[in-house]
Amino acid sequence: MKYYLIAGEASGDLHASRLMAALKEADVRAEFRF
Repeated sequence: MKYYLIAGEASGDLHASRLMAALKEADVRAEFRF
């Protein structure tokens, strides 16, 4: 599945990186776009 993420500040970047790691564990075929 493809995921599109938008973060507006540094704390959003941190949350997004943790979300990406969790999604990648659950779905090894996950693709991310920024």
